[in-house]
Amino acid sequence: MKIRQKITLWIAATVLTAALSFSTFVFLELVKEPYKLIDAELEHMAAALTATGQGLLQNGPTLAPGALPYPPDRYWIKITGLDGRLLFASAMTSQVDLAPGDAQQTAYNIEKTIPRHLIQLGQDEDDVVAFRVRNTPGRLGDLPCTVRIAKPIEDLEEELDELLREVGAGLATCTLLVILASYLLAGGILRPVATISQLARHINEETLDQRIPAGESPDELNELIHTLNRMFDRLHHSFNRQKGFLADASHELKSPIALLMLRQEEMLRMPELPEALRDDLERQLNSLRRMGQLVKNLLDLSQLEQRGIAALQPVDLGALVAEVVAEYREMLAALDISVHSELPEGLVVPGDPEKLRRLMINLVDNGIRYNAPAHGRLTLKGWSADYLAHLQLANTGPGIPAADLGRVFEQFYRVEKSRSLDHGGSGLGLTIARKIVELHGGQIVLTSVPSGWTTVTVSLPQA
Repeated sequence: MKIRQKITLWIAATVLTAALSFSTFVFLELVKEPYKLIDAELEHMAAALTATGQGLLQNGPTLAPGALPYPPDRYWIKITGLDGRLLFASAMTSQVDLAPGDAQQTAYNIEKTIPRHLIQLGQDEDDVVAFRVRNTPGRLGDLPCTVRIAKPIEDLEEELDELLREVGAGLATCTLLVILASYLLAGGILRPVATISQLARHINEETLDQRIPAGESPDELNELIHTLNRMFDRLHHSFNRQKGFLADASHELKSPIALLMLRQEEMLRMPELPEALRDDLERQLNSLRRMGQLVKNLLDLSQLEQRGIAALQPVDLGALVAEVVAEYREMLAALDISVHSELPEGLVVPGDPEKLRRLMINLVDNGIRYNAPAHGRLTLKGWSADYLAHLQLANTGPGIPAADLGRVFEQFYRVEKSRSLDHGGSGLGLTIARKIVELHGGQIVLTSVPSGWTTVTVSLPQA
């Protein structure tokens, strides 16, 4: 789960818990208040009934107007003596029979099914009516009694149900709004982190001089930015030192190796040289040539990383590849490798001619050196599509295992060291090729089938 989702859930859960607790408290208070008023009304009515004394027993429902605060026909009233004898009953009791409740309860609710044709009390669709009942002890004249008085509260029940539905709908709406607001708030909180992440992703070995801009406030995000920038400073310094060392070491090795090769070649030209010593010198000279090629490749790679490419010029890839292949025709003939070319005219890209020439040399050289030992083939194809110039070189040979395809562009990586040494490889040819392609804003892809075809496809922008 992403941090934004976690923050959203935590904020929403906290707010909704508080809202639910508050709503429950308010709802319960709202429910209590009307019941308090009804209980007060019933208690007042019970007190008024007992205050009439013997007059209630003598006159019953024909009490003089104003003797009671509320019309008695609105209530279900039964007054009984301590012996259970009925002393007074309102008119509603003849139509509604309320079962005795718990004598220990002063006030409680009771539901009763009463057909509408008998009496209209606001029944629901199932003819059910809710009553609020109150038991009040008192004295009727000199007689101790219990006043059991009830009032229909179906309208109140409906209002409370409606209130509960409104509270539930409000909570549901609040839930959606809180989740949305929490998601937006979490996005606002994490927006600086996303910005930092995006800027950090754009900083690579080519752009280590860039830094993430820091703000003025001394908060945790700014501290993170300063920490990342200090890390980039250290990386930049280390990369520069590494590149400088590579360039300096390669440059310093170039002259001694050239002198050693010259001396070895001079000694090999001596006619009186013993055959055993000549073989030994030739092996040493081959090793020096490989070392010289390695140093040259290191210098080229260092220059590519430090200087990039020169001013862009129109370069015809088809003509350039044909020219490079022509330089290898003697080697192709000696190794019995046939060349099949499908290079169109006008396959032009803007680029550095020298760098692109080195790219083609590396690719063609690899295609020849690692070709099949007998009757090998090398195919060259070119085409334009989607504003890109595509150049494809394929050769037969032992191929490259699938596990090694992802690493063939790494520095000094060799599929088989013995095979690379036999062909004079240093493990930098494809690394340099990829670097040149990337400097021109293109892509290079290598595919291979063991004991089949190995294909390199270069795609360069034409504008």
